[in-house]
Amino acid sequence: MRMDLAPVGALSATECLERAFHARSIAVVGASANRAKWANMLFRRLLDGPYRGEVVAVNPARTEIEGRPSYPSVADIPFVPDYVQIVVPREQVAQALRDCARRGVPLAHVFSSGFGEVGPPGPALESDLMQALAGGPTRMVGPNSLGIYSASAGIDFSRGCHFEPGPFTFISQSGSLCTDVLAIAQARGLCFAKILSVGNAADLDWPDFADYCAADEATGVAIFYVESVRDGRQFYAALQRLAARKPVLLLKGGRTGGGARSVASHTGRLAGDYAVWQAMMARAGAIELRGLEDMLAAMQAYRSLQSCPPTAARGLMVVGSGGGVSVLISDAAHEQGLALAELALGTLATLTQIIPDAADLGGVGNPVEIPVDRMFGDLELMGRIIEAAAADAAVGLLLLHVNLIALSNNYDDGGTAQWAFVCERLADISKRLGKPLAVVMRNGGCNELTRALERTGSEQLARKHGLPLFGHMSEALLYLRRCLDLREVLR
Repeated sequence: MRMDLAPVGALSATECLERAFHARSIAVVGASANRAKWANMLFRRLLDGPYRGEVVAVNPARTEIEGRPSYPSVADIPFVPDYVQIVVPREQVAQALRDCARRGVPLAHVFSSGFGEVGPPGPALESDLMQALAGGPTRMVGPNSLGIYSASAGIDFSRGCHFEPGPFTFISQSGSLCTDVLAIAQARGLCFAKILSVGNAADLDWPDFADYCAADEATGVAIFYVESVRDGRQFYAALQRLAARKPVLLLKGGRTGGGARSVASHTGRLAGDYAVWQAMMARAGAIELRGLEDMLAAMQAYRSLQSCPPTAARGLMVVGSGGGVSVLISDAAHEQGLALAELALGTLATLTQIIPDAADLGGVGNPVEIPVDRMFGDLELMGRIIEAAAADAAVGLLLLHVNLIALSNNYDDGGTAQWAFVCERLADISKRLGKPLAVVMRNGGCNELTRALERTGSEQLARKHGLPLFGHMSEALLYLRRCLDLREVLR
């Protein structure tokens, strides 16, 4: 839902960003008529995609580009664009910003690079940008930026993405990370409300972005990739305000000495002491992420928890095949801060009734371990075990691991029919469990048979039903850990 917009000239940083994400009109300064150039591809993406607002070019050498009018400068456009993208050489950016300010443009997004992130004269040129904006109504995102993604407006920066809206807003100082996160997350069925690439953040900075996410109704979870910030105290206060209203996931770039040096060359700003950052994130109430996979795991955890009723249960139940593997899983779970659930006597009795030859398998407990031939000999068995375990009051999380090598070795067709049936049953069961279930397909890349099983699982569980599915145990345990973290935040 679009916020009520104030008249141009009296806009806050939040309102300026809102104008961009819900832009009714966009001007591209530096749009090219040459289809081999990125400035033309950027322009055509607005024309060819689902965006339905007014799009114009600014190029003094053209009166028309791709069938749309082109003007000598922003000041010559007969209306005030909500959002201006600037893709001219760095020496021309300051003048473009002056034109935006003179025309009353709310937000200019500078894609051009070569400013504070590089050596002389870059920092001086970045200072010129701030002077061009001084005292005017225009705010700036960037420079050295990429663009925005808005599901509701149909604006994007990457080919092949879709615009199904979701609860996540991702704001990043890395443009390439925006592209990666959008593509990988959408492939996993995770959808965004908005994405913003902020580059050097010379004008609008992290306190502004945090305040925007706090005010934005479409943002259910705010996800930040931060390399540096100008005013740490202001950011802390804004982060605290945001975290009091909705979950915040924060990935800090530049945690190590080498990473901090990379930050200085990437955005031209210092990364700051990591220990201070950690303390600040914890006190503000943000969840600290450790990498891209951690970010995706947390997003999947949030999605899973939306269909789970609140519970205080924190215990993990593990079901699968392979005794030694279960020992390693138990160790890895402990290292991730996950404790195996102590099952009630009634649950143990139920599992003993469900599992054939339980005594021959050493009895039942947690983990529950069953050889693959017995597990898939009765195609309903796995589902009954999971449902019985989920009913235990101590169980808050469930993990199922399937050895695809063992499965393929036990059946003439490689186990495809058995696995396809079980996948459908798991998908049905997961919808009524009320507790997060992670499925791990072990050894999927070993040969063509296991790859076929892996494809079946991906299609049936992940793509069709959105069930958290993993190829590696570490990813599944990370997802389950984030389920606990977010459950605390969402209480």
